[in-house]
Amino acid sequence: MVRRLKDVLSRLRAALTPQAVALLAAALLLCWLAAASQRTGALPLETRLARTLSCMEGAGRVEVTIRTREVASSGGVFGTSVSESVPCGAVVVAQGAQDPLVEMELRQAVCALLGLPASSVSVVTGGE
Repeated sequence: MVRRLKDVLSRLRAALTPQAVALLAAALLLCWLAAASQRTGALPLETRLARTLSCMEGAGRVEVTIRTREVASSGGVFGTSVSESVPCGAVVVAQGAQDPLVEMELRQAVCALLGLPASSVSVVTGGE
């Protein structure tokens, strides 16, 4: 048994070349960075969406709130189960939403960007 363990360890040492160690370290760093950015949200989706929508003609100042639900999926590192947040609804508050055309365009944009049905998106007029 001890001899077999020594054999396995010697094979492992031979396989761990500096290039393999560097590649493994890079892969672990990428996994860690991806997980950290999901936790902290480098720039939240709501902020990015609000910035995009406020660029639309007539929209004015825009605020967005997105409701999410957790969905479990497989395919994580080493086949582990991963939970991800999936948008299931949104509320858009825009200065220009009193204009029916602007309201419709805002709703269509949110539906397209988040993959939501129109019934899951509420667009309301906000204060000046």
